[in-house]
Amino acid sequence: MQDMPCKCSLLNMRDEIDVEATAAELRRAVSQVKRRMRNNRSTDLSAPESSVLSRLDRNGPDSIAGLARWDQVTPQTMGSTVASLEARGFIERRPDPEDGRRFVLSLTAAGARQLHDIRDAATSSIAAALRDHLTPAEIRLIHDAAPLIERVAQYL
Repeated sequence: MQDMPCKCSLLNMRDEIDVEATAAELRRAVSQVKRRMRNNRSTDLSAPESSVLSRLDRNGPDSIAGLARWDQVTPQTMGSTVASLEARGFIERRPDPEDGRRFVLSLTAAGARQLHDIRDAATSSIAAALRDHLTPAEIRLIHDAAPLIERVAQYL
């Protein structure tokens, strides 16, 4: 009769993975991707401006205070980012329907186009790197890992 691995040996195999080293490798890889993407961008938007457009696109209208909390900056810092985006017509202010003393910010059609152009260029760049430098098996590993990396990001 063939020996079956017991659950305790599977737990021990999992314990052998150095979580701290894995976290460091993931941080380095994500940082390098972010740095390369930032250096290769063909847009005049700053990283905070891109972040605001992305947040409004994903989550819908929000206040300056809400955007500042999300990006972990002061409302004053977010105010200057918002002013720049407003001046270019990428976002607009509207009175808050729940509190007329406040206002909410939302993405304009021009802001959505700008954001989608940035995303499309980044996706094309990543796709070219995958296609030109990785094997199909390596691409499959990245495909399978992407949702897990996104899940980790939710807990940071």
